[in-house]
Amino acid sequence: MPSRRTLLGFLAAAPWLVLQPAGAALPADAPKLDFLDRLPEPSRASFVDDAKLLVGWTTDAAAVTKESPLHEGDIVDRGSAFKTVPGFAAPTDIGGLAGSYRLLAPPFTGHYYYGLMFGLLGQADRVEAVIVVNRLFRLPMLLQEPGGVGSDLWTNAGLLTGFRPAALKAALALSDKAQAEAKRLDVPLIATGQSQAGGTAQLQVAHVLAADPSALAGFVTFNATCRAVSIRHVGLDPARLPGVNFAKDLDPLVGPHSRLANEIGLQIYIHADGTAGLKPSGSYLKAALRPREHFLDSFNGLPLGKMLAALRAA
Repeated sequence: MPSRRTLLGFLAAAPWLVLQPAGAALPADAPKLDFLDRLPEPSRASFVDDAKLLVGWTTDAAAVTKESPLHEGDIVDRGSAFKTVPGFAAPTDIGGLAGSYRLLAPPFTGHYYYGLMFGLLGQADRVEAVIVVNRLFRLPMLLQEPGGVGSDLWTNAGLLTGFRPAALKAALALSDKAQAEAKRLDVPLIATGQSQAGGTAQLQVAHVLAADPSALAGFVTFNATCRAVSIRHVGLDPARLPGVNFAKDLDPLVGPHSRLANEIGLQIYIHADGTAGLKPSGSYLKAALRPREHFLDSFNGLPLGKMLAALRAA
């Protein structure tokens, strides 16, 4: 008869067993996620959830940059949320942030691009990874930054076709600086973002690896907007690029049933019932009725780190 400890262990694990269909293990040629494995033990499961919150926080920080400017050395943790932000989006609640992050440089801006370079802090405040976070599409700031919205649309065109508008070139310049810092510290580089910002993160990683194939770099993205042609443009195989993209089955814009579906790195599909798998479900007809599935907040409440761990352990 199983011991009490065995039964309690099974009950604790049971909710995550349903996240992965039987036999749906990662393929042998799946993109490597060594950059996540190099994180400190406490951060390996929590970082992908932190990444989602950092993307929202970075967007808030960009919106209030005049009123609350950031400085090198600033610490971002679960108590760093902004009370209000301009535009018609609410500030990001980062009360669930598990880690602490130090700003390693002032905000990187240019040609309407905005990105931050963080250090994930471990024991004794040692930087364990360099994190590049890209600002989200500025639609909620349309009235405040119409020029920025226009630039974002042009950036999307570049991500979908392979050409490099000025904002993307600025983003790639940040990835060069971040990789130099990661190499100096001997830690991984991780780029993150959602939608356009996610596609930018994928391109940043491709840019770094094209310049230095030995670099320990990867991405964590959410409903990323980027076509394979942008990665092939730098001479890499999009399907093997190190990184994971969490894609909502019912995202009508870049979800798996869209003509603009993301095919870069490891795709983890989030189903309508809140579970995850390596194969999508649903249909484009169902997705067309769920436009909010594209937005970053559609991932709220989902244990993405545990989902990824369950799929990798299968």
